[in-house]
Amino acid sequence: MTLERLRDAVTGVVPNAIMPLFWQKGGPVEVVREELERIADAWIGAVILEARPHPEFLGEGWWRDVDAVLEIARRRGLTVWFFDDDIFPTGHAGGAVEAAPAELRRHFLTERHTDAVGPARGASFIVERRKFWGPEAAQQPGALLRVLAYPRAEDSDELVGDPVDLTERIVDGVLHWDIPDGWWRVFFLSVGEGGGSEPHARHIDYLNADSTRLLIDTVYERIHERYADEFGTTIGGFFSDEPGLYNDPDTFDFDSRLGKAVPLPWNDAVAARLSERLGRDATPLLPLLWMPAGGRERELRYAYMDTVSQLYSENFGRRLGDWCRAHGVEHIGHVIEDNGSHARLGPGAGHYFRAMAGQDMAGVDIIGGQVVPGFSRGPFGNLSGAADGEFFHFGLAKLASSAAHLDPLKQGRAMCETIGAYGWYAGLRLFTWLTNHLLVRGVTHIVPHAFSPAPFPDPDCPPHFYARGNNPQYPHQRLLSAYTNRLSHLLQGGAHVAPFAVLYHAEAEWLGDAMPSERPLRLLMEAQLDADIVPADALPAAGADASRLSLGGETYDALIVPGSAFLPAHVARELLRLDDAGVPVVFVGSVPEVAASGGDANALRVRFRQVSQRRLVDAVSAMTDRAVRLDRPAASLRVLRRDLGDADVLMLVNESVQEAVRATALLPRQGEVVAYDAMTGALTAVPGMADDGSTSVVLDLGPGESLVLIVGGPSAWEGLPVRSASARDSAEVLAPTWSVSVATAGEAVFSDWGELTGLRPLSDPDLLPRFSGTARYTASFETETETEAEAASHVLDLGQVFEIAGVRLNGVDLGTRIAPPYVFEIPAGVLAGSNTLEIDVTNTLAKAQPDFFSAFAQQEPSGLLGPVTLSRTESS
Repeated sequence: MTLERLRDAVTGVVPNAIMPLFWQKGGPVEVVREELERIADAWIGAVILEARPHPEFLGEGWWRDVDAVLEIARRRGLTVWFFDDDIFPTGHAGGAVEAAPAELRRHFLTERHTDAVGPARGASFIVERRKFWGPEAAQQPGALLRVLAYPRAEDSDELVGDPVDLTERIVDGVLHWDIPDGWWRVFFLSVGEGGGSEPHARHIDYLNADSTRLLIDTVYERIHERYADEFGTTIGGFFSDEPGLYNDPDTFDFDSRLGKAVPLPWNDAVAARLSERLGRDATPLLPLLWMPAGGRERELRYAYMDTVSQLYSENFGRRLGDWCRAHGVEHIGHVIEDNGSHARLGPGAGHYFRAMAGQDMAGVDIIGGQVVPGFSRGPFGNLSGAADGEFFHFGLAKLASSAAHLDPLKQGRAMCETIGAYGWYAGLRLFTWLTNHLLVRGVTHIVPHAFSPAPFPDPDCPPHFYARGNNPQYPHQRLLSAYTNRLSHLLQGGAHVAPFAVLYHAEAEWLGDAMPSERPLRLLMEAQLDADIVPADALPAAGADASRLSLGGETYDALIVPGSAFLPAHVARELLRLDDAGVPVVFVGSVPEVAASGGDANALRVRFRQVSQRRLVDAVSAMTDRAVRLDRPAASLRVLRRDLGDADVLMLVNESVQEAVRATALLPRQGEVVAYDAMTGALTAVPGMADDGSTSVVLDLGPGESLVLIVGGPSAWEGLPVRSASARDSAEVLAPTWSVSVATAGEAVFSDWGELTGLRPLSDPDLLPRFSGTARYTASFETETETEAEAASHVLDLGQVFEIAGVRLNGVDLGTRIAPPYVFEIPAGVLAGSNTLEIDVTNTLAKAQPDFFSAFAQQEPSGLLGPVTLSRTESS
């Protein structure tokens, strides 16, 4: 029986998976209308309206523009989502926090300390002039919570004894204390509105449900009041962007953790839950959130992070999601995940999976050059400074797809906001690479950043895909849209098959040194062993099914635990339970101590032995028969497998920028094989050898190339056109003299520029270094006699192109390619003895608009670089 999803993908009748940010900046409503029409023309079926900012957000001008958007959306079948605030990140609540009562505003726990040495009879400390309040804008004095003195080491910050409460010793603004013998640290703890990230000083308290209600009442309810009839039809829901704790004055310190001298998120619920967790008043212990205490700090720090991340989930994310579903729409969005911040304070939300718990899709973002081809290991420089290539390539997208696989609420759906603030250098070639990067990791929906109706050039975080008609690549945007929609639909079918699960590292990191989840993920993925990230919160629901870990709709052949110094006792119990049930549990790098007062600290070390990073792949490969195997290493090859019942769908992507992947692959299903080209919708037979439950095929993927294979019985593609497999003969290099003419975006007529006797970058300084647009290469060449040519099919390979190529041969349109491989099939009868070849090559706007963001990136050349070759094809 033909797979319905495959039929849909071949015919191109598929749902929309693209929802770009559509900025609303005010201005003529006619411009808003034109921009949305162009979005629809690009075969995009949804938009997210973002005030960036709109001068009349939720006012008359805003409603005028939204009315216009919805009218076009109804007519053209688009879904409209609302970015849920007047500015980003989500949490400003349209300015409602300004007039909100104090209990609904953000508060922070702050420590100031003074060191003292005793014995010192009659010592005193001035309290009244200490700064217990926030930034000047707040003008609200903080409240002194407690004064505590801790014995400390003479030669370090270590706290070495029990605290002495000195709060009652304050008289008329002065603390009086006879200091005992030794070295002491006197802590002045206060709670106030100031001290966190200044740009977020007037945001809601994400840990307080009543504060979140400010956002709901101000934005969500007002939009619902006006457009209730369109909720669940034209209106899809709301999008939250980068909400977080933002307690660190260094707003984007992605490594902000307990122990750093910064204010900490605080409210009455945090205080009460901490004391409940610890079974005693937590206040005397609070200095340990900042200072080491010989390991005594671990229990408090873990309890604090656990509490804050749970309150964020309960009182912010889940509240918004519940409201949306109660009103017939969905809630989507993402937090800041950069460089591991998803498990930390600062711009993070403390725990990625808890932050996503209320959303109907999991979400992440890739902006500002965070994912760059070729930089998948170690740090690399980008817009934000030093990016962690291992995290961005192996951790980021996997967070979203894993949450989508494990949480039934998400129905397998994960989104990624992408390519924003890369700069004008980022065109459809890179966008295609990033799309493949996301799809092969299980992300299903793409949020391109962005369409801007502002006057061109808009300096706000390009690229902008239409740019008021000035983006020369816009006419080809629909090709990427069709490609994305087809593959997204096909790759959501059936069951996701990942041999392994990797434990999320947040809880381990809260306790001490911990290997991030992306480390074993990288080792596995470089060996084509797919895996999901599994949070500890999910383990109690996990079962054992024939020695496999069963969780939600997923099954895993083993659970891999990144090495750490400590794990919480409840996590250790679950790991021991799974091991007792026969599920392989593999520790990478080290086996942790169990952090539990009064428990068996060595419970895990007695049971398990660590596997080194170097030996991980060898150790676990034999545990699965559900992975693609290669006859030679190919660290750049990524694999996604979906089991659709009658057939497997496999996506393979070579992410190298230098090396081809040429290998024999053993596919974990026996059957016939066809390749699916999502750019054209075509199916082509692939030679393979099936035996003993598997099928071997030969892979030949150039740098950046992808391949989608369908493996199973021919009934899976019954009734669909399948072309015969073919092989190329030796290639003939075409080296004519090329006539070149040029046109910028919107120009209907090409202007003659000159000739090239050899192909070279048009961006060379002596040619057209500042040209952005389309260069038309025209040449004539001779080949075999017309009669012989008419009987044969051929392939034209353009070699290197930067970056979009459209080809016409003898007046016949051979199509357009927006990314490698730039290979065009020439049907029999098109090639003649004397031939005219016309190649249109379109680059990005970076040459004509060298913007701020592109300055952080390596620039590619422009034009046709070749070599251009012609090959005869024969059926194989």
